Amino acid sequence: MRAEPERYELHFQDETHLETNPHLCRTWHRKGQQPTLPGVGTNRRVTVFGSVEVLGRARVELVRATQDTAGFVRSLELLEAHQQAVQREIYLVLDNASVHTSQESLQALAARQAWLHVVWLAKYSPQLNRKEREWRYLKRDARAHLAPTLRAFVDGILAGLQQLGGTLATIVDEVPQWFLEGHRKPPTGRPAGRPVGAKDSYKRAPYRLKKNLPAYT
Repeated sequence: MRAEPERYELHFQDETHLETNPHLCRTWHRKGQQPTLPGVGTNRRVTVFGSVEVLGRARVELVRATQDTAGFVRSLELLEAHQQAVQREIYLVLDNASVHTSQESLQALAARQAWLHVVWLAKYSPQLNRKEREWRYLKRDARAHLAPTLRAFVDGILAGLQQLGGTLATIVDEVPQWFLEGHRKPPTGRPAGRPVGAKDSYKRAPYRLKKNLPAYT
Protein backbone atom coordinates (compact mmCIF):
# COMPACT_ATOMS: atom_id res chain seq x y z
CA MET A 1 0.00 0.00 0.00
CA ARG A 2 2.86 2.40 0.72
CA ALA A 3 4.29 1.61 -2.70
CA GLU A 4 0.99 2.50 -4.43
CA PRO A 5 -0.97 4.85 -2.13
CA GLU A 6 -3.11 6.09 -5.01
CA ARG A 7 -4.39 2.57 -5.63
CA TYR A 8 -5.07 1.24 -2.12
CA GLU A 9 -6.43 2.32 1.25
CA LEU A 10 -6.12 0.49 4.57
CA HIS A 11 -9.04 1.01 6.96
CA PHE A 12 -9.41 -0.13 10.58
CA GLN A 13 -13.06 -0.82 11.49
CA ASP A 14 -14.61 -1.08 14.96
CA GLU A 15 -17.68 -0.19 17.03
CA THR A 16 -18.11 1.40 20.43
CA HIS A 17 -20.90 2.38 22.83
CA LEU A 18 -21.24 5.94 24.14
CA GLU A 19 -23.43 6.52 27.19
CA THR A 20 -25.22 9.56 28.54
CA ASN A 21 -23.45 9.02 31.85
CA PRO A 22 -20.13 10.91 31.67
CA HIS A 23 -17.06 8.87 30.77
CA LEU A 24 -14.69 8.53 33.73
CA CYS A 25 -11.18 9.75 32.96
CA ARG A 26 -8.02 10.29 34.93
CA THR A 27 -7.83 13.71 36.56
CA TRP A 28 -6.04 15.71 39.26
CA HIS A 29 -7.68 16.14 42.65
CA ARG A 30 -6.75 17.18 46.16
CA LYS A 31 -5.46 14.47 48.42
CA GLY A 32 -8.30 12.88 50.37
CA GLN A 33 -11.04 14.46 48.22
CA GLN A 34 -12.64 12.05 45.77
CA PRO A 35 -13.79 13.85 42.58
CA THR A 36 -17.37 13.12 41.53
CA LEU A 37 -19.39 13.52 38.35
CA PRO A 38 -23.18 13.93 38.12
CA GLY A 39 -25.09 11.07 36.55
CA VAL A 40 -28.38 10.78 34.72
CA GLY A 41 -31.51 9.21 36.13
CA THR A 42 -31.83 6.65 33.33
CA ASN A 43 -28.75 5.87 31.30
CA ARG A 44 -28.99 5.81 27.48
CA ARG A 45 -26.37 4.84 24.92
CA VAL A 46 -25.73 4.93 21.19
CA THR A 47 -23.38 2.89 19.02
CA VAL A 48 -20.80 4.33 16.63
CA PHE A 49 -19.66 2.22 13.68
CA GLY A 50 -16.39 3.68 12.45
CA SER A 51 -13.42 3.10 10.19
CA VAL A 52 -10.28 5.19 9.80
CA GLU A 53 -7.71 5.12 7.00
CA VAL A 54 -4.20 4.39 8.23
CA LEU A 55 -2.66 7.43 6.48
CA GLY A 56 -5.38 9.77 7.74
CA ARG A 57 -6.89 10.36 4.31
CA ALA A 58 -10.42 9.28 5.18
CA ARG A 59 -12.83 8.17 7.86
CA VAL A 60 -16.38 6.79 7.80
CA GLU A 61 -18.48 7.15 10.97
CA LEU A 62 -22.09 6.06 11.55
CA VAL A 63 -24.07 6.83 14.72
CA ARG A 64 -27.05 4.58 15.48
CA ALA A 65 -29.21 3.68 18.46
CA THR A 66 -28.29 -0.04 18.43
CA GLN A 67 -25.37 -2.30 17.57
CA ASP A 68 -26.54 -4.95 15.15
CA THR A 69 -25.79 -6.52 11.79
CA ALA A 70 -27.97 -3.97 10.00
CA GLY A 71 -25.76 -1.19 11.33
CA PHE A 72 -22.59 -2.88 10.12
CA VAL A 73 -24.08 -3.49 6.67
CA ARG A 74 -25.11 0.16 6.56
CA SER A 75 -21.53 1.20 7.39
CA LEU A 76 -20.33 -0.94 4.48
CA GLU A 77 -22.71 0.97 2.21
CA LEU A 78 -21.15 4.25 3.35
CA LEU A 79 -17.68 2.80 2.82
CA GLU A 80 -18.73 1.75 -0.68
CA ALA A 81 -19.85 5.30 -1.45
CA HIS A 82 -16.43 6.53 -0.33
CA GLN A 83 -14.72 3.94 -2.52
CA GLN A 84 -16.68 5.04 -5.55
CA ALA A 85 -15.61 8.63 -4.89
CA VAL A 86 -11.87 7.90 -4.57
CA GLN A 87 -11.70 4.87 -6.91
CA ARG A 88 -9.24 2.93 -4.74
CA GLU A 89 -9.25 -0.65 -3.53
CA ILE A 90 -9.76 -0.92 0.22
CA TYR A 91 -8.29 -3.33 2.74
CA LEU A 92 -10.57 -3.49 5.79
CA VAL A 93 -9.24 -4.72 9.14
CA LEU A 94 -11.96 -6.39 11.25
CA ASP A 95 -12.11 -8.19 14.57
CA ASN A 96 -14.27 -11.25 15.23
CA ALA A 97 -17.28 -9.46 16.72
CA SER A 98 -20.63 -11.12 16.08
CA VAL A 99 -21.85 -8.23 13.91
CA HIS A 100 -18.90 -8.88 11.58
CA THR A 101 -19.23 -12.67 11.39
CA SER A 102 -23.01 -13.04 11.06
CA GLN A 103 -24.32 -14.62 7.87
CA GLU A 104 -25.75 -11.37 6.58
CA SER A 105 -22.49 -9.50 7.24
CA LEU A 106 -20.38 -12.14 5.51
CA GLN A 107 -22.68 -11.99 2.50
CA ALA A 108 -22.36 -8.20 2.39
CA LEU A 109 -18.56 -8.48 2.54
CA ALA A 110 -18.50 -11.13 -0.20
CA ALA A 111 -20.69 -8.98 -2.46
CA ARG A 112 -18.01 -6.26 -2.37
CA GLN A 113 -14.96 -8.46 -2.84
CA ALA A 114 -14.12 -6.79 -6.18
CA TRP A 115 -12.76 -3.76 -4.30
CA LEU A 116 -12.94 -4.75 -0.61
CA HIS A 117 -10.34 -7.09 0.92
CA VAL A 118 -10.92 -8.17 4.54
CA VAL A 119 -8.06 -8.67 6.99
CA TRP A 120 -9.27 -10.58 10.07
CA LEU A 121 -7.55 -9.84 13.35
CA ALA A 122 -6.67 -12.55 15.84
CA LYS A 123 -9.24 -13.06 18.59
CA TYR A 124 -8.95 -10.88 21.70
CA SER A 125 -6.38 -8.52 20.17
CA PRO A 126 -7.81 -4.98 20.47
CA GLN A 127 -4.27 -3.59 20.73
CA LEU A 128 -3.82 -4.35 17.02
CA ASN A 129 -6.80 -2.21 15.97
CA ARG A 130 -5.89 1.44 15.51
CA LYS A 131 -9.53 2.46 15.78
CA GLU A 132 -9.53 1.44 19.45
CA ARG A 133 -7.21 4.37 20.24
CA GLU A 134 -9.58 6.84 18.65
CA TRP A 135 -12.45 5.63 20.83
CA ARG A 136 -10.42 6.59 23.90
CA TYR A 137 -9.86 10.10 22.54
CA LEU A 138 -13.53 10.45 21.61
CA LYS A 139 -14.80 9.41 25.04
CA ARG A 140 -12.27 11.61 26.80
CA ASP A 141 -12.98 14.75 24.77
CA ALA A 142 -16.67 14.42 23.87
CA ARG A 143 -18.20 12.35 26.69
CA ALA A 144 -16.54 13.64 29.86
CA HIS A 145 -19.54 15.81 30.77
CA LEU A 146 -23.29 15.53 31.28
CA ALA A 147 -25.39 16.54 28.27
CA PRO A 148 -28.59 18.50 29.06
CA THR A 149 -30.69 16.67 26.43
CA LEU A 150 -30.44 13.56 24.27
CA ARG A 151 -30.18 15.80 21.19
CA ALA A 152 -27.21 17.60 22.75
CA PHE A 153 -25.75 14.22 23.67
CA VAL A 154 -25.79 13.06 20.02
CA ASP A 155 -24.60 16.44 18.70
CA GLY A 156 -21.61 16.32 21.05
CA ILE A 157 -20.66 12.90 19.68
CA LEU A 158 -20.90 14.16 16.09
CA ALA A 159 -18.69 17.14 16.94
CA GLY A 160 -16.18 14.86 18.63
CA LEU A 161 -16.03 12.60 15.58
CA GLN A 162 -15.39 15.63 13.38
CA GLN A 163 -12.48 16.68 15.61
CA LEU A 164 -10.75 13.34 15.03
CA GLY A 165 -9.66 14.69 11.65
CA GLY A 166 -9.27 13.11 8.25
CA THR A 167 -9.03 14.59 4.77
CA LEU A 168 -12.35 13.03 3.73
CA ALA A 169 -14.75 12.56 6.65
CA THR A 170 -18.11 10.87 6.17
CA ILE A 171 -20.08 11.26 9.42
CA VAL A 172 -23.72 10.15 9.33
CA ASP A 173 -26.31 10.59 12.09
CA GLU A 174 -29.00 7.89 11.98
CA VAL A 175 -30.22 8.14 15.56
CA PRO A 176 -34.03 7.76 15.32
CA GLN A 177 -36.52 10.22 16.73
CA TRP A 178 -37.94 7.69 19.20
CA PHE A 179 -34.52 7.54 20.89
CA LEU A 180 -34.34 11.33 21.16
CA GLU A 181 -37.81 11.28 22.74
CA GLY A 182 -36.53 9.02 25.52
CA HIS A 183 -37.82 5.61 24.41
CA ARG A 184 -35.68 2.50 24.71
CA LYS A 185 -37.35 0.77 21.77
CA PRO A 186 -39.42 1.91 18.79
CA PRO A 187 -43.00 2.61 19.96
CA THR A 188 -45.53 0.01 18.82
CA GLY A 189 -48.46 2.43 18.74
CA ARG A 190 -50.47 0.37 21.22
CA PRO A 191 -51.85 2.03 24.35
CA ALA A 192 -50.00 1.39 27.55
CA GLY A 193 -51.08 -1.48 29.76
CA ARG A 194 -52.44 -4.96 29.18
CA PRO A 195 -54.74 -5.23 26.12
CA VAL A 196 -58.42 -5.78 26.90
CA GLY A 197 -59.38 -9.44 26.57
CA ALA A 198 -55.78 -10.64 26.36
CA LYS A 199 -55.19 -14.28 27.21
CA ASP A 200 -52.04 -15.96 28.46
CA SER A 201 -50.19 -18.15 25.99
CA TYR A 202 -49.43 -20.71 28.69
CA LYS A 203 -51.57 -22.58 31.17
CA ARG A 204 -51.46 -21.41 34.70
CA ALA A 205 -51.05 -23.87 37.55
CA PRO A 206 -54.47 -24.99 38.87
CA TYR A 207 -55.51 -23.71 42.23
CA ARG A 208 -54.68 -26.04 45.07
CA LEU A 209 -57.91 -27.45 46.46
CA LYS A 210 -56.33 -29.59 49.13
CA LYS A 211 -55.31 -28.01 52.35
CA ASN A 212 -51.86 -28.54 53.71
CA LEU A 213 -52.03 -31.15 56.43
CA PRO A 214 -49.45 -31.62 59.20
CA ALA A 215 -46.81 -34.21 58.53
CA TYR A 216 -47.13 -37.69 60.07
CA THR A 217 -45.22 -38.11 63.30
